[in-house]
Amino acid sequence: MSVLKIHLSYQCSAECDHCHLRAGRRPNKAIAYDLALNTIVELKRLNNLELVVLLGGEPGLFPDLTHRLVGAVSTMGIATRVETNASWATDDAAARAFLGPLYAAGTSVMLSLDAFHETFIDPGCVERAMRVSEEYGGHYNLEIPYVDAERHSHPRDRRTDVLLREVEQHLGHSAPAYKGPVLFKGRAAHTLAPEVAGGRGIPAEVCAEVPWWHNGSQRTLQLLGLDPHGYLSKECGIAIGNVATDSVQHILETFDAERHPILSTLITTGPLGLAREAQAQGYTLKRDYADKCHLCQEAREALRGKYPQYLVPEQQYTG
Repeated sequence: MSVLKIHLSYQCSAECDHCHLRAGRRPNKAIAYDLALNTIVELKRLNNLELVVLLGGEPGLFPDLTHRLVGAVSTMGIATRVETNASWATDDAAARAFLGPLYAAGTSVMLSLDAFHETFIDPGCVERAMRVSEEYGGHYNLEIPYVDAERHSHPRDRRTDVLLREVEQHLGHSAPAYKGPVLFKGRAAHTLAPEVAGGRGIPAEVCAEVPWWHNGSQRTLQLLGLDPHGYLSKECGIAIGNVATDSVQHILETFDAERHPILSTLITTGPLGLAREAQAQGYTLKRDYADKCHLCQEAREALRGKYPQYLVPEQQYTG
């Protein structure tokens, strides 16, 4: 399946410690509708695009743009999903106003529920969004991240489990949920990784496939990301081009993971290979890392001066 994840903005109603994008509450530009739609049209034509995921930041901060894109994409025979923290679901009317057009267009919705978001968003908003989704007969599920996905031993994990139990008790049934590990990249590499890295050593595995998507091979164009500045990427702040300055067709035709200075290293020697290269730029290799994403994040941050056209957008490295 060919997938495009569109980050509508880096502005969010939350500023979570685990956010790999470093999204935050200060105002931030939203992607231009025409830029997003033109990219979708070209990827449908050239890359058999089958799914568009709209996320942020928080897409609920830009409801008109979200509804407009979902409506347009649905008419093209492309599936859509919206990933949101439900901060907009402050009452039933507000929840229906946001969800109604989405479900009318046949989209699915992924709702965040965890101790990270609770700091900023009342979990009651998530529960309300779930109830209203069920009223519409819409397809939704929860996204639930764990610092320790095996044991749920971290204090935030234990709180997340409490939140899930409470929501399910209120609804009277179990909730469809995707449960997965926090990946220590972006902000999480700095806020959370130091809490858990001790004793884990230096990860030596390669990264031929991204660890958060089932068809995320680094060598193919099956999974791509698009950000508000036009960067087309393999996500994680690793760009392959910019659709605001170059054609989608040219970017796809010239893509070669084996020759990309970042992807080629990840495929062959992994994040440790990037870290070895970063040592020449003054980076000091640590004894322990939370996971390979943590190592990769730090190595890429150290290599930005050497590869400024590839290690973008800046949002995923600073802020």
